[in-house]
Amino acid sequence: MGFKRILLNSKGLNTNVGCKQIKEKLLELVGPDLISKTIYIVSFPEYEVDEVILENCITEMGFKRENIRLSGWQMPDYKFTPDFVYVTEGNTFEILNYMRKLGICDYIKHLVYEDERSLIYIGSSAGAAIAGSDIMLARDFDSNFVGMIDYTALGLFNGAIIPHYTKENLKRYIACTEEHILKRYPIIHSVSNEDVLVLDIKE
Repeated sequence: MGFKRILLNSKGLNTNVGCKQIKEKLLELVGPDLISKTIYIVSFPEYEVDEVILENCITEMGFKRENIRLSGWQMPDYKFTPDFVYVTEGNTFEILNYMRKLGICDYIKHLVYEDERSLIYIGSSAGAAIAGSDIMLARDFDSNFVGMIDYTALGLFNGAIIPHYTKENLKRYIACTEEHILKRYPIIHSVSNEDVLVLDIKE
């Protein structure tokens, strides 16, 4: 398996803050040559931010247009093996439900566990939560209006993450959460609006 990492934050590529955070961390991790890198973007079309994300990827991040793929409403193309996969912010249940319907979850797992190339998964807010074992904790923050029963997420790391929370916020949340729920997770991470969390993906 090629070297894989997870980059998690709370602000997406549709925001100036998110672009700055993600770009700075990518430059630190892979160097300045983003113009030659490829990226697959998971963005929910009904949010109508695809054009903003696309423009930011080109003008703010430095990607070439031909190296960017948007999820749209189409099944993923397994011939496209990007350097980065980005999963957007939004309602966690709606985004995961959309990813399941289009086979995007399977595609990302293929890129992580079966493709030999190196990969960085970038998750912003909902995309960050979806990287963990499940999104059960998201019930405390998002409305599950899609009626999701199976909360299984990508499982790129064994634990959960709460975006938009500082370490102090996380401590208070854990203190107020029932023990049987907390026992589901070997670790619970948080990432504030100002921070970026990087994790290595283990086989």
